Amino acid sequence: MSYVDANYAQGMHAHELFEEAIEWLRENYDEFGFDMERDVVWTIKTYLVKAIKEQHLAYDVFSGYSMTREGRRSQSADLVIRNADRSVEVVAEFKYEPSHRRTDIQPQKLPVVFWGEAPSERGQGSVGDDVERIRHFVEAGKANVAYALFIDESGHFRHRRPFPGSRWIDWEARTPEGHKVSILWSRWPEKD
Repeated sequence: MSYVDANYAQGMHAHELFEEAIEWLRENYDEFGFDMERDVVWTIKTYLVKAIKEQHLAYDVFSGYSMTREGRRSQSADLVIRNADRSVEVVAEFKYEPSHRRTDIQPQKLPVVFWGEAPSERGQGSVGDDVERIRHFVEAGKANVAYALFIDESGHFRHRRPFPGSRWIDWEARTPEGHKVSILWSRWPEKD
């Protein structure tokens, strides 16, 4: 039995590991003070690396992973889980909008995320671009499962209609000083 087959025999697929990491983030969100997207990516990557090591799984985790041979940043994925044969099991794109009520962020810097509904917002790394990109990664055979997560810490974008294949999920604050967070969750292929 190969190391990869052993992972599956244990019932821990890479997409399950990723979703476990997001559930852990939900439960512990108020312990963090994220400033930008890369803080979220680093936190999830750190969790995944630790879980893989503790569970003796044959996966590797990368951030800023080049999904195309051009190596251009626009063709990189925020986070990737690879199996032992180096194929990409999970690819994830993240967007993060800090709370507009935070006093440690200059108001003129907000919002930091482009929604991507209008054609003029395309090509600027919008939330809509991420949702489209994850579908492309799977349909082009570059990944088995793909996710796009938009973490909207203050609910600034929560009133927006979800993109096709996406849905809003609300996380309640776990502490009095915590944030109510809205997550635009996209998974491709969608679960049955």
